[in-house]
Amino acid sequence: MKVLNIIIAFLGVLLISACGNTGKKEKLTTGSSGTGVKLEAPSTMDLEQNGDYTDLYAPSVDCKLTTSQLAEALGYSNDQVEEQSNYQGSCWYKVTHPGNFTVNYGISLEKWGDKNIVEDQIKSGLKNEMIDVSISESGDTYLKRHPVQGFLLLLNTNHGNPIKISYTYLNTSGPKLTDSQREEQKQNTYKIANYLINHYQN
Repeated sequence: MKVLNIIIAFLGVLLISACGNTGKKEKLTTGSSGTGVKLEAPSTMDLEQNGDYTDLYAPSVDCKLTTSQLAEALGYSNDQVEEQSNYQGSCWYKVTHPGNFTVNYGISLEKWGDKNIVEDQIKSGLKNEMIDVSISESGDTYLKRHPVQGFLLLLNTNHGNPIKISYTYLNTSGPKLTDSQREEQKQNTYKIANYLINHYQN
């Protein structure tokens, strides 16, 4: 009888423990492929750095990526990407997707100049269930997606100027994008982000 009571008590502890874990607030983050990884808000925003990204987050009049580099990042051929504009390093590219629809992607440096703002952006994103915050493939950069406009921010607490990756599809006379095509746009921003980090990882 004593053994049975011990077993029942042990099972009760397991059940309570399991219920307690399900109530814990967790943040679902997405990697470059959109696969979910559970991430709780860390006690510190600083991630261990795997490179020196000074050049990535430094102002420049040049585009952060050439058209051939962007094509490589997306896995497309060079003739599918062309540069549309470059205004003081804020660059837009016209990209023809394999499904024969065209999307404009932008890569720019946001000149905040304040590491505290970057950290606040990360904290607010992790607390908000409506905002998607993930960690780059390199494991040292936060990727925060705007819930409405869809652009992606590369946030690194060692640098006060984030990188912004945007996209637009403007075709008033053409068909609307399908759900899979819209998802392809979204996943391409992750591909660009991870390529940028890897490319500038000194």
